[in-house]
This record gives sequence, C-alpha cells and structure tokens, in this order.
Amino acid sequence: MKPFQSMPWHALIWRQWQQQIQERQLPHALLLTGLPGLGKRTLARALAYFVLCTNHQGQQSCGHCRSCHFIEAGFHPDLLTLEPEAEGKAIRVDQVREMTTQMQKSSQQGGYKVVLIWPAEALNINAANALLKTLEEPEPQTQFILVSDQPSSLPATLRSRCQIWPVAPPSLEEGEAWLKPQLSEEQQPLVLLKAAGGRPLAALKLATPEAEERRHLLGQVMESLVRGVNPIEQAVKLKALALPALLTSLQSWLADSLRYGLLGKEGVQDVRQLSLYRQLYELMGQRSLLNLEKELQAMHHQLHTNPNVDLFLESLLIRLTQELHHE
Repeated sequence: MKPFQSMPWHALIWRQWQQQIQERQLPHALLLTGLPGLGKRTLARALAYFVLCTNHQGQQSCGHCRSCHFIEAGFHPDLLTLEPEAEGKAIRVDQVREMTTQMQKSSQQGGYKVVLIWPAEALNINAANALLKTLEEPEPQTQFILVSDQPSSLPATLRSRCQIWPVAPPSLEEGEAWLKPQLSEEQQPLVLLKAAGGRPLAALKLATPEAEERRHLLGQVMESLVRGVNPIEQAVKLKALALPALLTSLQSWLADSLRYGLLGKEGVQDVRQLSLYRQLYELMGQRSLLNLEKELQAMHHQLHTNPNVDLFLESLLIRLTQELHHE
C-alpha cells in the first residue's frame, strides 16, 4: 500500500473531505477519533499528503510530484509531526512553540503547511493551551490534523476548535477482505478480527509471531494459576513481555470470560481460549471479574511511573490468585 492512500473503510470520510476541499470548506483543524487499530494515523497521513501534493490524480495524491517524492523519502519541509519523544511521555509546550515558529515561516514548496499531532491526548496542559492559541489564530494555508484514541482527555476548548471526525470499524466482511491477503494460509482472518473487536490493524498485530508467543505464554501462566501454582514463580516467566500488551491481553480475556458466563460461546470475541474463559468464570464469578478488570485499568496508569517490573508482575499475579480463591 502506498503511504498516501487511505484504507477501504475510510471511504466515506475521504469522500466528504474531498467535497470540502473542492468547495474550499475544509476546516483548518480536524480531530480524528476512534479506537486504536482503525488506521486513524494512516488516514491523517493520507490527507496530509493529498493537501501537500501539487498534481492530484482524481481523489488521490499523484505519487510523482516533487512533494510526493519528498514524502516517499520520509521528509517534507512543509510537514511537521508533533508526538511524544518516547512512548508514554507528554507532548511538551516547547514542542508546540517550536512548531508555531515553523508554521509562521513561508511554505518552502509554495503551498500548504501541515501539522500532524498524535496522540493528541499526550499534550500536557501547557502544550494544549499553547496549541489552542495557534488554532484560534491560524496562519494562512495551514492544516492541523489531530489524532486521538481518548478525545475526552483533551480540553473542551481545544476540541471545540476542531471539526471532529469519528473513525468507525468496518463491517466484518470488509475487514476480513482487507486482512486475508496479509495473513498466511493457516491463519483465520475472521477469528483474529473478532478477537481484535473488529479493528483490522489490531487484528494484524494479533497475527504476528510475537503476539502468538505472548498469547501462549500468558495462557500457560493463567492455567498454572488456576491449578494453584505459586504466582511468584509464574511471574518470572512473564518478565520478557511488554507490560502494556500484557495488561491489555489480560483485560480482554477477563472481559471474554464475563461474556462467556453471561452469553455463552456466541458472546465471546476471541474464541481461542474458551476452556480458560469457562474456568475463570466458574472460579471468579461476575463480580470478581468486573472488579479485577477495573483494577487492571488502574494498573495501566501505574505504568507511567515506570514501576519495578518484578514487583509489578508479582503483585499482579498474586492478585489474580487471590481472586481465583487460591489464597
């Protein structure tokens, strides 16, 4: 896929943007929202590249003009991306100020200047306030495209300066059609898509060897905890896993265990661990599963404090064991 093309399930938004562009009605600030794994950044890039392209081919960037060559090379002088310097860090006010200074200069290609901001919820309060001032008095021919998984975390004043575009998941049929050519023959696109909650890019991540290894290892550990094996011994096995991905996997399994208990097999998203879901629901019950899922959400926030990995894992598995009634 070319870097300047949107994805099939973005088609309606893309057509509406094209209409706005033709009528010179495209707002200077757009906010793309939706769950992770729906290609919001790809869509934002596609629009940025289209705006910067100087020789459009219908509703797509040409791929051949000077601007498109800059983009293919990985650098365009009139395109600026604002993002945290490291995962989990904030976008700082000095980054926004530097961007504002750059945007006040003339376009080097004589056209638009574009700013991509993601994840927008990473803007700290000072950075958000500085950006707000820029959005209130934008420079001519400047396009801002913000991307957020958690738009409610943004200040209401900042959201009000943007036109908000929710990105929805595709139908299962459309998602499966996109996913299937990118998988091996033995992988089941519909199973992966359902396991990812209908989000195609998240499903593609589930198909990677790393994700499969994580799933098998975590499954083995959970089966051991169900049998009453020492949680501290099991914690050692999980040290190589990234904590955010580990917590996300556990949360989805707990949610599926609850669905299994309440709705049966048909209510489950990821059907690959049905026997485990049955065991977890029988041992924990509805209330414990709900309480534990809330605790895992709180643990996600603890990751920003760079916790000791050994202690974090031991605490997590001890807590799981308590709820499994192996105290």
